[in-house]
Amino acid sequence: MSVSRRQLLSTTLRHAMIAGAVAAFVTPFPVLADSGSVTQSASAEAGFPFTPPRGRFIYAITRDGDPIGTQKLDFVADGSNRLTVITDVDIDVRLLGLSVYKFTQHIEERWQDGALQGMVSETNDDGEERKVDLARQGDRLTGKYNEKKRDVPADLIPSTLWHPDAINQKTVLDTVRARQHQVKVADKGEVALVLPVGTVDARHYAFTGELNRDVWYGKDGIILQAEMKAKDGSIIRQQLLSRP
Repeated sequence: MSVSRRQLLSTTLRHAMIAGAVAAFVTPFPVLADSGSVTQSASAEAGFPFTPPRGRFIYAITRDGDPIGTQKLDFVADGSNRLTVITDVDIDVRLLGLSVYKFTQHIEERWQDGALQGMVSETNDDGEERKVDLARQGDRLTGKYNEKKRDVPADLIPSTLWHPDAINQKTVLDTVRARQHQVKVADKGEVALVLPVGTVDARHYAFTGELNRDVWYGKDGIILQAEMKAKDGSIIRQQLLSRP
C-alpha cells in the first residue's frame, strides 16, 4: 500500500503531537494509606514523615497499546537526611519504521530534611532544548528556565507527584518550564485494575486543571498505572514494569 506525501506529513504531525502529550507522564508515586491519607512511619528517612521509596522503578509508555517509550525513576538516599529523586523519560515515536519524533528528559530533585532544596531538568523536545535550574533561597526557589528568570514558592510539590502531599495540592511545580500549575485532585475510589501482571486493587485519583492525568496507586502507594487522552482521542498510558 502506497502512502502519499500529504498522508505521511499528516500522520507524522499527529504522532508528534501525541508524543509531546506523553511527555507529561513524569509521575512517580506518593506513599498513601488505604484511606488516601499520608502514611506515617517510625522508620522515616531524609526528614520526611514517611519512608520514601528506594531503588529504580521502570514504566512502559504506550499509545493505544503500542509501545512508544519508557520512564525510569531512581530514589537515592545518602543517610544524611538527603534524598535525590531522578526521573528519566525516553520517547521515540516511529512511522513506517522511521523515527518521526523523539523526546528525552532528565530531572533531578534534591531534598533535605523533608524540604525541596533544588531541581534541575534537561528536556530535548525533538531538538528543542529546555533547561531548568532552581535552588532554594529562604522560602523561594530561584533560578532560570533557559535564559528566563524563575522565582516560585519553595513549598511547591514538583509535578513528578511522588511526594505524598501531592494529592492535597492546588498548585504544583512544572518540571519542564519551572512554572506553577493550578490543579484539582479528586479521589475516585478503589477499583480492581487489570494489568499485564494480573488484576490488582488500586485507588484512582484524577488530576485536572493545568495538569490533566488519571493515576491509579497500589495499596503500598506505588503508581500502577496512569493515563491521559491525546487530542486525537487516543489513550496514552503508563504502566509499571518492574520495581526493586
